[in-house]
This record gives sequence, structure tokens and C-alpha cells, in this order.
Amino acid sequence: MEIQNRVSKYLKGSFASDLKAGSITAIVGLPLAIAFAIASGVEPQMGLYTAIIAGMLVSATGGSKYSISGPSGAMTVITLSTLHSFGLEGILLAGFIAGIFQVSFGILRLGKFVKYIPLPVITGFTSGIGAMLLIGQIPNALGLVIPSKEQAWETIYAVMTNIDHISNTAIMICISTVLLLFYLPGLISEIRIIRNFPPSILALVLSILTVLYLQIDIPLVGSIPSGLPTVQMLNFDTELLIDILPAAFTIALLGTIQSLLCAVVCDGMTNNKHDSNKELIGQGIANITLPFFSGIPSTAAIARSAINIREGARTQMSGIFQSLILLTILLYLGPVAAFIPKAYLAGVLIVVSLRMINITEFKTTMNISKMDTAVLLVTFLLTVLTNLVFAVQMGMFLSIVLLFVRLTNVIDIQTIENYDKASGINATIFADPYLKDNVQVYTINGPFFFGAMSVFESKINEHMSISEPHIILRMRYVPFIDTTGVERLKSFIRSSRKLDQKIYLTSVQPNVMRIIENDVELTGLMEKQHVHVFDSTQEALAFVRNEYENNKIQKRIE
Repeated sequence: MEIQNRVSKYLKGSFASDLKAGSITAIVGLPLAIAFAIASGVEPQMGLYTAIIAGMLVSATGGSKYSISGPSGAMTVITLSTLHSFGLEGILLAGFIAGIFQVSFGILRLGKFVKYIPLPVITGFTSGIGAMLLIGQIPNALGLVIPSKEQAWETIYAVMTNIDHISNTAIMICISTVLLLFYLPGLISEIRIIRNFPPSILALVLSILTVLYLQIDIPLVGSIPSGLPTVQMLNFDTELLIDILPAAFTIALLGTIQSLLCAVVCDGMTNNKHDSNKELIGQGIANITLPFFSGIPSTAAIARSAINIREGARTQMSGIFQSLILLTILLYLGPVAAFIPKAYLAGVLIVVSLRMINITEFKTTMNISKMDTAVLLVTFLLTVLTNLVFAVQMGMFLSIVLLFVRLTNVIDIQTIENYDKASGINATIFADPYLKDNVQVYTINGPFFFGAMSVFESKINEHMSISEPHIILRMRYVPFIDTTGVERLKSFIRSSRKLDQKIYLTSVQPNVMRIIENDVELTGLMEKQHVHVFDSTQEALAFVRNEYENNKIQKRIE
């Protein structure tokens, strides 16, 4: 009865909105699915299979209410690269393994860590993929019959050697498609009845009519087989499996980044909140399933998801309706694809690629940081000039280096001379002649880890001549300490003991204190009172002062 009520409530409330949104998203996604498949070097129907299966599975199992999944520009370049290296069996197996990676990411709750990948790296990847996609469409835009190439320079060389065979009609179709996609929405935005009409569909109809009416000889998509894909088994060859692991991980990483970025965009448009780990599991389930039905790797697509939202989607059912409508088109309208010019698809992908190259983020990064700019440009150039697997590996390495450099720059060590003598602990120290002459205080700001040791060593070397018997290390602003930091701290304490200096650790954060207490040598030093630990620096100063007074009394007695 409860299920019946929920269904009835849905039919009365959200059904019409979801059906409308799903229908328009499917119509917009149709040429994109075909275009991405061709750009990936596979048969056009594989793009439709991917859009249908991924759209349905991710909408049913994912953690983003409005995301629409399927083939995308982000996946096109790595799919093509993997196809050239390992063949169709390799790309299907890589997609399957990538899905396992993504499900594992979700189960291990790693979704939140994607946001820690620096924006310059993400922008470099995305823009590089956009540039590769753009270059890859040049042959189709010119009406040339050239197989998809893995490297950008190979495509440019092939175009140059076939320049005599370009088609002016193909160029006009491509340019017209680009202009319609860019400018038609603005021209019809004030006309309520047609303001949401997809410009890609008008461009598609005009392109097909041009081919039929003029009987021109330019490259076409060709007829797409009507019917459902047959189930096939994968080739789980051990050698192939090992070889495709880097590509599979790259597919999983790119799919994860793209899907979660898409989910964030959807949240911003709808004031909703997605479940990143559930979304990764949904994406993984889709990628695990797709290869058995001739599907290529998929991810959430920002453009289609935005259309889904804009057209009034209310629940995940809009994504399922989108898949069902695409399935209907596949079953009954497949032969129409025989007349779709590849030049039209090139125009569609050129617009997609230009939107992937975010000039605004380039300018912002260049204005803010030279270091970020270097990372962005290196990642971008590696993506365009080398294979994407290497670019991803180097991008992740650069992001780690960037984090390391920034953490190193954060560390700072201040002495009491850097602070106002009339306030805080300085007021206590400078008001007492004994403390003033016998206490030195270091305030450590930032993580005390291996990257910060050069700063610590430099500051300590500046004060090698200090003769104060009491040295206080203020650690209130140390968020963590690693093994190198612990070892250097012990070395400093040992050196200080040889000079008859006592060390006091104050305001130590609980997580840092746990690490210190887990070290046997440091624990022993604390037990023997070679190292004292206090909750505050004022307590440490009071202890030093009391110890001094007690020693004076003891000497008098003696």
C-alpha cells in the first residue's frame, strides 16, 4: 500500500517534469553519444549503448540526483589512446577494471579526497583533453577520411598530407553547426515557445537535409544497427590485464574527477547535496557493466546534466527516462544515422572542446600564482603532447610536489624577539630578570614534517650561540608531526642536553602529543624530566621560575 501511494504521488507530482527533462536531454545527448563514440575510434552504436546503460544505471544507483552519465569528452582521448595501444578488447577490459577501482573508491569513502587535487592540475587535464578533442575533429570538419589518431601531431600531419581533398561543403556544415550552437540560444531566448529548443537538433536536421537534397559526397556516420547489443564475455588475459592497469586507473581517476565535479555543479544549480561515495559506486557499477554490452567507459556529463536540470528534472527518474528514449531511438531510428554528416558531429565536438578549455581559469591562475601557472601549463602540454596516462601520472606527481612546497612555505619559527615585549608571554619574561636572561622561546608555526626541517635547521643554526639554559618550544600551531620531525626533535633535545639546556614543550596539540608519546626515547626523556611538557607557556615559565627559587633556597640551606 505504501509503495502504491508513493507511485501515485510521483505520477501526480514529478512524472511529467521528469519525462520532459529526460526527453529533451535524450534528444540533445543523441548526437553527442554518436560523436564521442566516433571520436573514440569505435563504432557509433557503442556510444548509444554507453549512454543508455550508463544513464540508467547511474541514475538508479548513484549519489547525484540530477547527473546524466554516458560517453563524454573527458573520456574520449583516453579511450582512443587505450584503443590504439591494446585494441577493442583492451578498452573493454580497461573500462571494467576502472569500474572496480571506482566502486573501491566509493566503498573506501575516498570521494571527499578528490577536492584536494589542485585546480591547476584539473584545469590542465581538462583543457588538454579539450585541445586534443579539438585537434581530433579537424579531419571530419574538413571532410577528410582519416582514421582517428592517438597523438595530436599525427592528426595534423595526416591533415597536411591530405589537404588537397578537403570539402568546402563539409567545412560549411561544420561552421554552421558551431555558429548555431553558440548563437541560436541567445537569438531565441526571448521567444517563450521555442526558447528551450535544442540548437543541436536544428543543426542536425539542416545537415541531414543538406546531404539528402544536394546529394553531396562527404563522410557520413553510416547506418546504426537497430536492436539491443548482444552480451559478450571479456578477455581476462593476465598479460593484457597487467598492461592495461595504468590506463584503467587513469580512466577511473578521470571519471571520478569529472563525475564529482558534475555533481558539485548540479548541487549549485539546485541547492541540493550529493553523496560523493555513492556516486562513485554508481559510476563504478555502470563501468563494470558496460563492457559486457559493447559500451565504452562513461562518466557524468556536465552539459547534459545542466540541460536535465534546466528542463525541470525533479528526481533521478529523469535520467532513466533519458535512457529509455535513447533506447527507443536506437530501436526505430537507427537507419537515419546513415545520413548524418561527420562534419556536423565535428561541429558539435568543437563546441564541446572549446568549452572544456577554460580560458578564464587560465587567466585567473596566471594572475594569482607563478607556481600554479607552471603546474597548469606543464599538465596541459603533457596532456596534448604525450599520452594521457603519463600526463595523469605527472599531474598527480606535480600536485604532490605543489602540496609539499606549499606546506614547506607554511612552516615558520619565531623567537621572542619577534613579538611585542609588553604583552603576552614576553610581558612575563621581560618583567623578570632571571627569565629574561635564562629563557629562549621558539614558536613553531605550521606542520613539523620532513619538508620543514630545512627551516628548523636554519633557525636553530642562527641561535647556535644561545646560552640560555631553558628553551621553550611552543607547539600550539603545529597541526601534525611526522617521523622525520620526531627524529629531528630528539636530535635537538640530545644536542641541548650536552649543553646542559632543558627543553620544554608547551601547548602541544593532542594528535601531535599522541605521536610524541608513541616514541620510546621521547617518553623516556619525559619520564626522566629531561623534557618537560606543559599545557601553556605561562605554566612552563612559572615552573622555570619556581625551580630557580627552589635552587636558591637549597643552596642557602647547604
